Amino acid sequence: MKILRRADYRATRWKNGRGVSHQIAAYPATAGHDGIDWQVSRPEIAQDGPFSHFPGLDRQLTLVDGAGLVLRLRGAADGVDLERRIDAPLEPFAFRGEWDVECRLLDGPVQVFNVMTRRGRAGARIEIVAAGAASPLAKPAGETLLVYVARGPIEAWGRWGKATLAADDSILVDDRGATEIAAASAGDALARLALVRLHEAAGS
Repeated sequence: MKILRRADYRATRWKNGRGVSHQIAAYPATAGHDGIDWQVSRPEIAQDGPFSHFPGLDRQLTLVDGAGLVLRLRGAADGVDLERRIDAPLEPFAFRGEWDVECRLLDGPVQVFNVMTRRGRAGARIEIVAAGAASPLAKPAGETLLVYVARGPIEAWGRWGKATLAADDSILVDDRGATEIAAASAGDALARLALVRLHEAAGS
């Protein structure tokens, strides 16, 4: 159980240079955008404008904080031409990295949670769960589990020990075997977690 603190996330410029993202975890860890199998990050969107292009990557974007945004998505090869309003917190929205995406903010900057996976090599399933009393979080063999604290604080523990995490901290469980950790709210409010279950794509 690796505890990843918000203060230690690596800040990087977007691929198109128009914003800043805070990388939580990636595989391979030192790979650039063109070499990753997967990446989990927490971007800040401060102005209207285009998203970066990521050919071959599938993206899942979740609003964490702020009034929301509207995405205009176009993908000629896939017959896509649509507009999507994202103003409900913690509801993942999936799209392809090669699509043309224009972003319009509804009312000021937003913070989002971003998961990218290399098509044909890796996949990701996001679950949004509430953590009140102690809740077990199981990780099957062969899967990597990243737990992002969207609303905190929480207490988390497993066979490695126990830790307290604030909102925007994360836990990475990446041993190959099956294991289980547990999490519970450490404050008066109900904690909310984004569980990212990363796996190899079939046939890769």
